[in-house]
Amino acid sequence: SFHMAASILPVLLPTLGLVRVPARANAAGRAGVLLGIPDVPYADSYKQAELSALWGALKKCYGSEAAAREAIARNNQIMCPVYATPALLTETKAALVGLVGRDEALEIMAMNPAVLTCGAKELAAADPAEVRSAAKTRQLLDRFVTPEGLTVAVIIVLLLGVVRLASAPPV
Repeated sequence: SFHMAASILPVLLPTLGLVRVPARANAAGRAGVLLGIPDVPYADSYKQAELSALWGALKKCYGSEAAAREAIARNNQIMCPVYATPALLTETKAALVGLVGRDEALEIMAMNPAVLTCGAKELAAADPAEVRSAAKTRQLLDRFVTPEGLTVAVIIVLLLGVVRLASAPPV
């Protein structure tokens, strides 16, 4: 029903990576920021050492702190120890470079930072055209699928349903 959908969407959409989870202030997040680690909403759930290791790996993968920060701004789940480890990030980047070359790998990583969580083995076996297409699709979704846009879409769908029910012949 509507109430069930309204209660599950805020949890489901960030999990699927369709919307960004906003950073929130917390003690661990503030400590990380003091150490130069970008604030992420789940920082208080993990050890500072885990987040610091991921941050170091991301800076190496992206080649600069600015590019790594931009990647986290696009998809903060790449800083979540549940989804990523330093080894996973660096090995996947190496596989991506092997698949499409260094420059295009950096472009793909900028469009879809989550590509670094795919795994080297899986990425090495992937079709380069599919990897490019997925990155471009993700970039489009990030640009146009916002919480506000999803809210409008859900309201439109619900209104269309109400109109359809109201215009249906009585049973």
